Formats: sequence, C-alpha cells, structure tokens
Amino acid sequence: MKIALLTIWHEKNYGAELQAYATIKILQQLGHDVEMIDIRLSDLHRSNLKGKIGNYISKFGPSQRKFEKFWKTYIPVSQRYRSLGDLQNDPPVADVYMVGSDQVWNPDIVKDFANVYFLDFGSDKIKRVSFASSFGVSTWKRHEMIENVRTLFRRFAYISCREDSGVKILKDVFDITAEHVLDPTILLGDFHNLTDGTTEKNTLVYYPLFTQYNLEKYVKKLGNELGLSVINANWSKNILGTIIWDRNSLEDWIKDIAEAKFVITPSFHGVAMSIVHHRNFAVLVAQKDRATRIFSLLSQLGLQDRVFYSIEELDSAKPWYQTIDYTEIDEKLKKLRKNSIAYLIKSLN
Repeated sequence: MKIALLTIWHEKNYGAELQAYATIKILQQLGHDVEMIDIRLSDLHRSNLKGKIGNYISKFGPSQRKFEKFWKTYIPVSQRYRSLGDLQNDPPVADVYMVGSDQVWNPDIVKDFANVYFLDFGSDKIKRVSFASSFGVSTWKRHEMIENVRTLFRRFAYISCREDSGVKILKDVFDITAEHVLDPTILLGDFHNLTDGTTEKNTLVYYPLFTQYNLEKYVKKLGNELGLSVINANWSKNILGTIIWDRNSLEDWIKDIAEAKFVITPSFHGVAMSIVHHRNFAVLVAQKDRATRIFSLLSQLGLQDRVFYSIEELDSAKPWYQTIDYTEIDEKLKKLRKNSIAYLIKSLN
C-alpha cells in the first residue's frame, strides 16, 4: 500500500527527525511503501524578514550537513510543496494519507499550516489516518477553529493520539472517538543501526531546552559529586567562542543518551530514548502546561515519580540513587506495542 506521510520532519530538532524515521521504519516493516510529503514549517516563516534571515543563516550553520545527510539517507520524499494551495492543486498520489506523530495538531507550532496537518487536500476517496498525533497541550484554546477542524476530522477513517489528553480533547471538543497509541520512537524501540553499538559510560547526560539557563551550572556540580563526566547532548563543540555552536548529529545524540549512567531532560523524546535504552533518568519540567505528553507516557509505565518541577525538588529526591526495574517496564511496553501495531494494521487495511 502506498502511504503519503505528513509530519514535522525537516527541522533541526532531534525529536522531529527521530519520530519521522521511526514512523517510516515501522510502516516499511509492515510492508508498505512510504513517502514523506515534502512540506516544511520553514516555508511558513519565509513571509517575514526575521524568518528569512534565520532560514538563510541556518543553511550555512556547521550542523546543517549532519541533518541534510540524515534526511537524504533515511527520509524518502515526495515532490516539493510550499503551501496548502500547492497540495490542493496537485495532491500526493497515494492509497492513504497519514498524519503523525509529533505535535502536528498544535496550532501554536503549525500556525497558518494548520489545515495542512488536518489533511485538507486530496480526494475524499483517499483514506485518511492519524498515527500518534499530538496537540502538545492539555486543553484546546483556539475556539475559532473548532468547526473547521471538526469538519476536517470527519474525513478521517481512523484517529489516534500519543497522549491521553489528546484523546480527551478529541472527545470533549470535537466529539471524535480516538485511540491512545505509543509514540513511534517507543513503538520501534530499536535504533542500533543508527548508533553502531553502545557501551555504558560514566557520563551524566543532560538535554535541556533553551529556557533552562540555570541547569548547566547545577548539572556540572552534580557530575562532580557523582564522579561522572557531564555531556550536553545538544552540542558537540563550541566554535568561535560562544558565537556558533556545532550541534550533534541525531546518531550521536541517541548514542550520548544510550551510553549515559544518568540522563536529565525535559524532552519527550529524550525520555523516550532513555526508556528504550534502559537508562536511569529524571524529567526536569521546563513548561508545566506542556508536560502532559511526558506524564501520559510515564503514567502508562508507572514512572510518574521520575518527573520533577524544579532543581530543588530534583536535588532533594536524588533519583540517580534509585534504579529503574526495566523488566517490569518491558512487560508493560510489550502489551502497549502490541495494541499500537494492531491499530496500524486495522487502520491501513
């Protein structure tokens, strides 16, 4: 079956690239022909001067080649689209349009591309399916969009979300019954072909968001106390002082987490990689209103006690001294993976 996949992918963001790769890999393993619909959020920002400057500079950044290599190697793409109009005038040829995963339904991220990610293009005869799509928030605040979005949702044959809060939004706001499935990175669960093998090291890895300015100082102090080398998984080296930073490749980012003795992160996919690679970890929440996606996953696995809302709370609990029993976690994941694969098989038949 030919599947035209739509997600957030052409971004220098580890989580976006990881989930796109995982979704494609899973669908290919199920025997489908998958092609990424090549439309990019960066096109949205070309309409303003700041966006144009940012896009131009990013093309020449030292990390650009790493991401370009990954895209060319692992992401099969369609013809180039730059707007909803392009998609409506010359829609992708496929048996199924699939949207997901990641925050494809977060209007604060997709903005004027919202209708793109609600699949407002192509014939009604083409089956529309969502897989592990996310709103990224626990409540829907864009009331002016409800009727339009509800109409577009009615064109879908199957809808699923990666968070229980998303399932609730769909029911309460749009009167749509959806299924709760695993994020594709957890569902795939195997990234050895990207890392070329891993070995645990005495490292404390942290993957902060840009708003967590005070985390670096604390992590360096903690690493010294625990006798662990500290690694910022976001960056590989500093070029020209603090002017330019060279970011890790996705492969090195995964490897840093997979080999760590302990991981501290507010990132959903940082958590996902910690779980997949059986790492001891803690979640230091950066934005409380957007932590529902992490809490939803950890609640399914009985790992809610790994979430902390301040450095003081984290330091008091000292979770690095408390190991995680992954035997029990893996049993839970086995059942969740079985249910998610069953959803995919059902929705694509």
